[in-house]
Amino acid sequence: MAQVHRATLKDGQEVVVKVQHQGIKEIILDDLKNAKSLVEWIAWAEPALDFNFLVDEWHKETIKELDFNIEAENTRKVSMNLGVKSEHGCPKLKERVNVLIPEIIQSTEKVLILQYMDGIRLNDMDSLEEFGVSKKNLVREITRAYAHQIYIDGFFNGDPHPGNFLVSKEHPHRPILLDFGLTKSISSSMKQALAKMLLACAEVDHVALLAAFSEMGFKLRVDMPEHAMTVVNLFYANAMPENQQSLAEEREKNKQFLKEKRNLNKKQNQYFNPVDAFPVDAIIFMRVINLLQGLSRTLHVQIPYLDIMRPFAESTLLGSGPSTTNQWIYNSPVHSDVEAKLRQLLIELGNEKILGVQVCAYKDGKVIIDTAAGMLGRYDPQPVQPDTLFPVFSATKGITAGMVHWLVDKR
Repeated sequence: MAQVHRATLKDGQEVVVKVQHQGIKEIILDDLKNAKSLVEWIAWAEPALDFNFLVDEWHKETIKELDFNIEAENTRKVSMNLGVKSEHGCPKLKERVNVLIPEIIQSTEKVLILQYMDGIRLNDMDSLEEFGVSKKNLVREITRAYAHQIYIDGFFNGDPHPGNFLVSKEHPHRPILLDFGLTKSISSSMKQALAKMLLACAEVDHVALLAAFSEMGFKLRVDMPEHAMTVVNLFYANAMPENQQSLAEEREKNKQFLKEKRNLNKKQNQYFNPVDAFPVDAIIFMRVINLLQGLSRTLHVQIPYLDIMRPFAESTLLGSGPSTTNQWIYNSPVHSDVEAKLRQLLIELGNEKILGVQVCAYKDGKVIIDTAAGMLGRYDPQPVQPDTLFPVFSATKGITAGMVHWLVDKR
């Protein structure tokens, strides 16, 4: 799309000049048009292989990437979000993200001038070794930077391939983040859903995972929560060859499971899509995770992505929870003086002692208490409502009911 050149301004400042290739916009738009036609023909011949939504999303994002003014604004925004120019990072996190981002000097639609930063390329293994760079710490900090962008900011670079990073030569050898042309913005609800998906994997909570899928707009065509949990866990797992093999094996198991569950023949099973709806906002997110894992493989390091990203996801959800005010109580009518006293007690106890609660009481056939307060879970800030269902199981209720009926019969 462009060439990058090193230059010196009249005042002596060293810069990098990114110049767009002449006529590249028309070439890329033609390529996208041809891809769209090809995908439409495939979808017509085999409806199960309809990837129009992928091409549409790529077209939308590529148009932005062709305007370097947008890239300049993206660069400034990510730099501000990560606190690169500030001594203070995100106040919700104990440790700030420690990365560098070049300053924008000037931009037009086809030319971008940035601050020159002397760094080591990630594929220059000899220089990394010579300067004593910890490759594990390097990938860890890059991962933290992307976790911050995704889960805290909801605005992230969608292209973390090795060519878009340098490593500073000065200790502590911080990652230098480059090229913010392909940058994705997601809604607050999608950001929270992605955080819930990660934490559901960490807690191995199948119900929470399916709830996160629902909030993302991700719908499964068949009931397979255990298989979904395994695949998503592997998605966040260490970038190791055995995990890639495990993911391939799990896919084969899922195919066999679907074939037996739905009684599909060989051709139907080959083209059957277990996903009924796929959120386009998740496309670039999944690409980012895959590229980050590729970064680990390139540098031959093992990184626990789930553990690194977890504090950022927790911070997002805990920061959006209810506060200890009257709003913490679900806004429903007060049925009695007893209920008013109960609500006052719940406010005094606060959400430090109670996560979520439902209380209902009848007297002489009339409702005297119907109160709900708090949130659904530690990582789920949705408010508890009077009609909220809690997936619990109790054996004692059935035994007690049976004993009561037995005693009534004996009288």
